[in-house]
Amino acid sequence: MKFPESLKGLKILVLGGGISGNSALELLIHEQANPVLCDRNRPESLQVPYLPDNVDPSSLTDIALIVKSPGILPTHPILDYAIEKKIPVVSEIDLGRRFFKGRIIGVTGTDGKSTTTSLTAHLLREDFSDLQEGGNLGIPFTSFCKKPISLAVLELSSYQLDDSSPLGLNVSVFLNLAPDHLERHKTMENYFQAKLKVADLSNANHSLIVSEKIKERILSSSVPYQCKLLSFGRSPQSDAFVDENSQTIKTARHVYDISQFYLPGTHNRENLAASILAAEAIGGKPESIQAQIPRFKGLPHRFQIAGEKFGLSFINDSKSTNLHSMLAGMATWKNLPQTCLILGGRPKQEDPKPLYDFLIKGIGSVILIGEARSVWENRVRELIGDRLFSVETLNDAFEIFKKGNMISKPFVASAPVSSRSPSASETVPDNKNQAVSKRIHLSNGAEIGAVVFSPACASFDQYKNFEERGNHFLSLVEEFLNGIS
Repeated sequence: MKFPESLKGLKILVLGGGISGNSALELLIHEQANPVLCDRNRPESLQVPYLPDNVDPSSLTDIALIVKSPGILPTHPILDYAIEKKIPVVSEIDLGRRFFKGRIIGVTGTDGKSTTTSLTAHLLREDFSDLQEGGNLGIPFTSFCKKPISLAVLELSSYQLDDSSPLGLNVSVFLNLAPDHLERHKTMENYFQAKLKVADLSNANHSLIVSEKIKERILSSSVPYQCKLLSFGRSPQSDAFVDENSQTIKTARHVYDISQFYLPGTHNRENLAASILAAEAIGGKPESIQAQIPRFKGLPHRFQIAGEKFGLSFINDSKSTNLHSMLAGMATWKNLPQTCLILGGRPKQEDPKPLYDFLIKGIGSVILIGEARSVWENRVRELIGDRLFSVETLNDAFEIFKKGNMISKPFVASAPVSSRSPSASETVPDNKNQAVSKRIHLSNGAEIGAVVFSPACASFDQYKNFEERGNHFLSLVEEFLNGIS
């Protein structure tokens, strides 16, 4: 839509509070608009008029514009009223785009968005020292859209994109697509089309960076495009070829050494390839990008090393909120037989067969928590028998570890271990150089050297969000490791 030249004096309804809604309110106040907040809950401190979420839409008079928060369903009665009365509806990203004068890289996909957004920004910091990352990552676009910065790197969810007009980004990244949020998008095609809005398809100067699978989908679906279409992946024909043998990523401009890249897993090396292409496309220098690669240490709750002691490793992957994310993270895990995988939460509308296929490959033990027990427990028990523990909470899971015997194993220094890729098959002495490693001996007889918390589910059955869930896991790990001597 075309925004008015000035928002001053306009009555604007912000539909939905939260981080993005509150940020939009602050911007509108700064622009001397007359914003009104409509939300389920009345905030404790409020600078603007408030309406409850169930307000009669017909009472909304003189509304010139609605700014919709991404969590609001498209079936909300106020949105139906807006269509009827031809009231423009925009997203918080739309609103920020109205003011931002710099260039923008947008990143979307089912999984890996946050890591790739932060990684892209990280690779470009030497060449664009004033850049700002944000969007769905947790820093609203409207909180910095008026700053005189040259580049923004935005994580964009399907909800944000679905609500937005064409954003006119300079570079866009579409990482992957797997069943997720279908309770809102209904079909995979709708989900795909929402994600594809990240691209400026008709602009020959726009660079769209996609995985090999997304490229195939675009080509096979005859999506018309004039932009530059660049792919990343493990095929030598990709524009960013991830060569696992030589530990390099090869582009038309440079061969990047990734041997010192911190994050484990093929999926993270592919995220790096996407970030490199995005950085090159916006003008990053290869030598600057290369220098930054070993300096990126990842984000909290995304396959994060939560703690290690005596070679016993705990991995926090609370950001794993669907099966696709969990399976991608575990795809290159080196020693399943000595791994305990903690799963559970509120399952999404996904085919569970890939989960079952993965578990029969020889996972050491599985602890299933939360609402997922009622959905997955019977079938998982059929597949792995007494290697499954079913409990209500994370606290209960750690009680299983506490009740198990702690056994010592001789330290074997057969191969150096990178902290980038912890494995239950490889152990290192702790910082006191004690030549011993530890294993948890569970009641089912399994010896566990690594615990991976990758829930593959939403957190909302027991937590506000995945961050709260991940922080709880970190605190339990700290308490447990402090008790080991």
